[in-house]
Formats: sequence, C-alpha cells, structure tokens
Amino acid sequence: MREEDFFGSDDLTKKVDAEVKRVSDTFRFALKYKEQFQASGIEFSDLREYLPSDDASRIDWKNSAATEELYVKEYEEEKDMDVFIVLDASDSMMFGTSDKLKSEYAAVIASAIAYASVDAGISVGFGIYADNELTMTPEGGQVQYQKILNEVTRFENYGGEFNLEKALNNIIGQIKANTAVFIVSDFIDVQGEWKSKMLVSSKKFRHVMNVMVRDLRDYKLPEAGNYRFEDISTGEQMVVNTSKIREEFNKKALEQEGKIMDKVEGAGASIIKVDTRDEFAGKFAEYFDEEGANW
Repeated sequence: MREEDFFGSDDLTKKVDAEVKRVSDTFRFALKYKEQFQASGIEFSDLREYLPSDDASRIDWKNSAATEELYVKEYEEEKDMDVFIVLDASDSMMFGTSDKLKSEYAAVIASAIAYASVDAGISVGFGIYADNELTMTPEGGQVQYQKILNEVTRFENYGGEFNLEKALNNIIGQIKANTAVFIVSDFIDVQGEWKSKMLVSSKKFRHVMNVMVRDLRDYKLPEAGNYRFEDISTGEQMVVNTSKIREEFNKKALEQEGKIMDKVEGAGASIIKVDTRDEFAGKFAEYFDEEGANW
C-alpha cells in the first residue's frame, strides 16, 4: 500500500481527530466511560487543569485566581486509575471493503478511547505493535491525546506481524495494576502463545477488554463469481470464484471468531466484535450497560 492511499488524506491527524469528534455516539460513550471508570474520590491529592467534563463545583478558585487557567481538586482514587491501549498495526489490519480500512477504523477507536480517558481526567498509555513497536506510558491531558493521535496516523508504524504475546509481556512489566487495558485487533494471524499472557494480564490489571475489528469480507464472501484478491504486503494477486468457496469460507471464518472469543474469555478477559460498517460507540455503551458493575 502506498502512503498517499493511507487514510486517503494529506492531513491524517486532523482527519482522525475530526472523525473522533464527529461521531455523535462517541460522546454518549464518553459519558458511559466516565461513569464506569472515574472514581468519586475520598482523599485530596493534588490540583490539575480543569476539563469540560469536570463538575464546576470542584474548581479551586483560590489557586485558579493566581493563574490564567482553572484548576480542580484531584483525589487519590482518581489519580490512581490508568488506561492502556494496545493497537494491532499488522498487515491484516490494512484491509477494507467499506469506507475505512480496518486500520483506519481501529485508529479512530483507539483515539476515541484516549479522548474519553483524558476528558474524564484519566491518564492513558498507548502501544502500537507490528514490525515496528512503540510504547507510551500513561499520561493525562490533551497533549497525551495529541501524541497518540500522531502515532495512529503515522504510516511507518504500520505493516508486518502482530505478536500479542510480546505486546502483553511488554505491558505486564511496565504498566501498573490498577489499569484498564484495551486491545484493538482483528485477531487474524495473531502471533505468539498469547492466552497465558492474557490470563496473567487479567489477573494483574483492573480489566482487559478486547475489541475485535472485522470487515464484512473477513467473515462473509459475496456470491459474485470471480473476485480479485491482493496481498497487501507482497502485492500478489489472485482471482477466486467466490461462489464455489463462499459457504465453506463463511463457516470457517465464524468458527475462527468463536475460537478467539472462547480463548479470550477463557483467559478471564472480555471481548466485543465491531464491524467497520457500524458506529462502534453503541457497542461500548451496550457492554457497559450489561457489564459495568464488573469493572
């Protein structure tokens, strides 16, 4: 894939940022997210810059008066909560038959989680994993969101294999226990013996949520006769009569999804499937409605 085709825009960061803020459901998701993750706080710890989502009654007017910014009181329980996002940037993610590639859709999800985190006063960390790897330790504020936004739109971060075992091993050693971990991947051709590491992660961290990003053609072929497929990493093409293999492909694809879900849940983590044709925020809101008490 050529860099100029990636995200289909010259200014990638602005495009993803606008997409995050455009989706109206994202703000509903952010409210659900804040409700489930932000502790009420019982012990005063520090001051931090005021965010639009903060209760105005918590503004510290005495300290704010001495500066041009508004500050609110922060409590130890709030300060202690972190979020970490693992993003799969492998070859299989750079595929798509709808408006967005899976990598584009996943980038918006990761950015929306980061946006909701900092807006709720939560520190967020980020890791993007393929042949190139990058890890950012949790920090708070809009500056951290912008850093994550820059990385999800950097073309050179994409391509290669996603080793989930290695990624989990990396964060297990670096990230503190009171962290909610989000893993955003299509879970196709994931490398490593990752179930044992996910089990360790589920025991160590506050929660581990896996977001399975799928394009329609990952699990359902069209009955369209001859169809041309291209390997994104090699450029190699082949023509397949989808009418002949469609039924078997669809069956095996759904079986693969089921195995991944069983494996994740067997490791004590949670998983939701999102399709690139759909708004993802509703899936998150639905999950928090049903499982919020377990977070």
